[in-house]
Amino acid sequence: MSLNALAPPVALEHLTPHDLVTYFRCPHELELAHLRRSTAAAPTGAAPVALAVRTPPDVVPLRRSPLEPPSTASLVFNEGRLDVFPTDALVYEDAGEEEELPVLFAPGQVQPDPAFQRHGGNLVDDELGLSGRPDFILRRAGGVVVPLEYKGTHPFHDLHGTHGRTFDVIQMLAECRLVEAVTGRRPPYGILLYGDVAGEGAHEGWFQIPYGDREAGWMRYALATVRQDAVRPPVPAERNCASCPPHRDGLCRYAAARYDGGDLLRDRLHRQLGQFHRP
Repeated sequence: MSLNALAPPVALEHLTPHDLVTYFRCPHELELAHLRRSTAAAPTGAAPVALAVRTPPDVVPLRRSPLEPPSTASLVFNEGRLDVFPTDALVYEDAGEEEELPVLFAPGQVQPDPAFQRHGGNLVDDELGLSGRPDFILRRAGGVVVPLEYKGTHPFHDLHGTHGRTFDVIQMLAECRLVEAVTGRRPPYGILLYGDVAGEGAHEGWFQIPYGDREAGWMRYALATVRQDAVRPPVPAERNCASCPPHRDGLCRYAAARYDGGDLLRDRLHRQLGQFHRP
């Protein structure tokens, strides 16, 4: 027997759907978010532990994410509200989301499935080291179980901002994988539902996001890309930096924009980085 056969399995870096979205926007933001998460999880009164991000101080910023996005070219937008049929059932809802879903279920259609509560409502994929909480999970005709993510935003506004469509699709694919891990059955699709709260529902609608072999393969590729990245470089751009919580807290040295007194101002990159021209 080889020594490798006796070695314990290497623990995967734990990731969430939101981690994948953050990495796609800016890998360095993910590093800073993990640093904040580790600090917040430290026991009260415990001795401070030296924590560091893996991004080297002399890193060269990138113009775009190193993660290739999933395809969104064939997505079809469906106008109006999502139809709920008498055979549909709501089998899971994240805590605090019950007031957000603009879809009405009759009392008999709310049928919580204990399979989704094994970890206190957190869906866990031990094989891929992924966990998270979809907004809702529906059981539809034929027993098909699909995740539903609700966004109270305009479906065609600010597509490259915090709620850009690619970000939403990445989140949905990860949630489809989590449903598959818990149920043992691959959902054929997930639902992105937009409520356009600011527009008082003027542009409600939804996308049905397919989840087949291609999308499942992309999910494995994405998780491997994040974990194999030993640099986690910054991708400074105003649309990224303006919505970055670590940057707002003054933790990022590479930001392309700085929030100051309510005004969004351009800022020079750190002197050690030299000249960097943003696209």
